[in-house]
Amino acid sequence: MSIAQVEIPMGVPYEVIQEKICASQTIFNKIGEKMMVIACDAIQADLNLREGNMSCSLFCKTLKYGLGQFSEVVSYCLERLADITCWGTDHDASWGTVFLVHSLKVKEKLGIHKALQFIGDVHLMGNNEVTAVSLFTVALDGFTYMNVHRSRAECMIRLGDIAKKNGDLPKALELWKTGRPLFECLSQAKRIQDIDERIGGISEEVKEQHQKNLVWLAELNIPAGWVEEVDSDTEDLSWRKNMLN
Repeated sequence: MSIAQVEIPMGVPYEVIQEKICASQTIFNKIGEKMMVIACDAIQADLNLREGNMSCSLFCKTLKYGLGQFSEVVSYCLERLADITCWGTDHDASWGTVFLVHSLKVKEKLGIHKALQFIGDVHLMGNNEVTAVSLFTVALDGFTYMNVHRSRAECMIRLGDIAKKNGDLPKALELWKTGRPLFECLSQAKRIQDIDERIGGISEEVKEQHQKNLVWLAELNIPAGWVEEVDSDTEDLSWRKNMLN
């Protein structure tokens, strides 16, 4: 089952993972492994979510069976329910707090930091950037200490997005470029593509801003030679290219 669990974020085809889940459920039912049967339901719910099924019912059903018996299954379900980026703005944002309380209770350091990240997402969606940055930074420090690649990269993407929004393009590029190889280690092709699009977008913004600057200089009736000199000088974007490489 651990293989199916890992394959979900990797984007392995639905049919391949579904076959493994069904086979595992059959085996665990035969040998009476109740916890593993419930774990199969949790992973099935996770797969359904990846495919766009926004129903919480299977997660909640699995959570109900796991409470007081199987802490790992409870943590798994709460982690998925708490990640508001998977569900959208209509999702109940309080799951992040529930996940944090559970993780503190069972003393799961990884769960605590993931909960902080997810609560940061809630604040980011609510345009509370200051709190979001604080939560992402604390979470990133924890993930870095624990060497959790995927979660580190996710925090870097978010912090990079905020930096870009506030006009700090060098910081945004640094965060995205640092996060990219972490996703590469995990074969997260979709997430790598997301980062590449962000980096490419900044490259285009730099070019557009350069053209706007030339138009602005021309409108000020600055002597043509000066504009040409500025154009020539700004064509040397080696410092920007180095940041993008």
